[in-house]
Amino acid sequence: MDQLFVEKELFGRLAWFIKVRWAFIVGLLLTLLIGRLYGIELPFVKILAVGGFIFLYNLGFFIRHKQVERRGGPDFRRVQIVANLQIYADYLSLTFIIHYAGGVDNPFIFLYLLHVIIGSVMLRRPQVWAQGLFAYLLFLSVAILEYSGTIPHYTIEEIGTRYHNPWYILGVSVTLLVVFLSTIYMSSTIVQDLRDREYGLMQARSMLQKKSLDLEEANNELREKQQQLVQSEKLVSLGRLSAGMAHEINNPIQFIQGNMRILSEAMDCMLPIMDRYVETNPDFKVARLDYPVFRQHITVLLKDMSNGTVRISDIVRDLKKFARAEEGTYNDLVDVNDAIQSSMRLVHNKIKRHKIKLALDPSLPKIKGSGNKIEQVIVANLINAAEALGDRQDGIIEVTTSRDKEATRVTVCIADNGPGMTEEVKNRLFDPFFTTKQKTGGMGLGLSVAYGIIKDHQGWIDVDTKLGEGTTLQYHFPAARSKA
Repeated sequence: MDQLFVEKELFGRLAWFIKVRWAFIVGLLLTLLIGRLYGIELPFVKILAVGGFIFLYNLGFFIRHKQVERRGGPDFRRVQIVANLQIYADYLSLTFIIHYAGGVDNPFIFLYLLHVIIGSVMLRRPQVWAQGLFAYLLFLSVAILEYSGTIPHYTIEEIGTRYHNPWYILGVSVTLLVVFLSTIYMSSTIVQDLRDREYGLMQARSMLQKKSLDLEEANNELREKQQQLVQSEKLVSLGRLSAGMAHEINNPIQFIQGNMRILSEAMDCMLPIMDRYVETNPDFKVARLDYPVFRQHITVLLKDMSNGTVRISDIVRDLKKFARAEEGTYNDLVDVNDAIQSSMRLVHNKIKRHKIKLALDPSLPKIKGSGNKIEQVIVANLINAAEALGDRQDGIIEVTTSRDKEATRVTVCIADNGPGMTEEVKNRLFDPFFTTKQKTGGMGLGLSVAYGIIKDHQGWIDVDTKLGEGTTLQYHFPAARSKA
């Protein structure tokens, strides 16, 4: 049985035993008062002295019990000693009271049995046997000493004087011994059985509480998974919508690009004609602009428009590729530099207000995995870096790629000079639904998803952050093995 359980149980019963002793003292005083009123001849002063002794040691046990309670709990060995001391002291006091109240003639010797039962409730069986033997020897000593005249016998006339009858003394002693033995055996057996059942119930309750906590934790996890599924469904729907929009935008862009090539070729044919015309008509204007001004800027305008359509086309292509749903395709050879360039075009509007430092290793080996998933990680990281920098004018985002000497590992490093993170935030950075952007609607899924993607690529993430200095995330990927 658990020692802590026994210790707490015994300590609680000691408090109850002290209360019982207060009640006994009150009962003793009332008994003496009634005996005095009815004229019973007893050594009242001596019995009161014993009652005073009981009061004093009970007060001492009471004070000590309260001190131990304030300290936060008992020591198992000491509480056992205190419990034994209390019962031994009670046996001794009870023996003196029985001696002063008629000795072997006193019909209240059954009070010994009350302490036998109390001892069985409070202590282990060997200790109860020892205490029962001690009490029996005390009573037997008083009977023999009174019989031999060594100590005086206090006679109660209403009861009679049979202390000098050896057969009576023998009968009482044997009867008391049998009652002692049977009482100790039965009470200690019943109490031990009850204690075992109580301990079993306590263990069952503890197990039920643990099961309840486990179920609650599982329920919370299921709720989080459900929220993740809902969010994933939203992301899939958004991806399909984005892919559809990208497709619709792509058609007019293709049309504009074709027309821009025609316009450029037309202008190449028309400009020499207009140049000759201006020689004879110097005041000639085009779109309310003097011809020299128009002549100087038209080619630049057409070139900028053509470059703009190319840029829009690239963004649309990247958006379509980013939004496309892939089903476990982790077998592509991915150029990480291309994935970074594509990701930066997608989040250009988000990061353009900050200074971007790009250092991509041209000798970078390819990795085996999913280009879309890698872009998803980089996009999430770039957005987080931009949001961390906020509106500060000196915000810097550095994106670098590198490889080890043996070209077996590829590293992507994204750093910012933002506010950095506390150790607590760093430790929970990849926990699902943990976010420091609740007020702006952050879900806390971006980096947890990124962590899963990196693990799926057999890679790992290093985080270096300092408050006031910024944050650096390094993504390490194994390079794809080249075919011999």
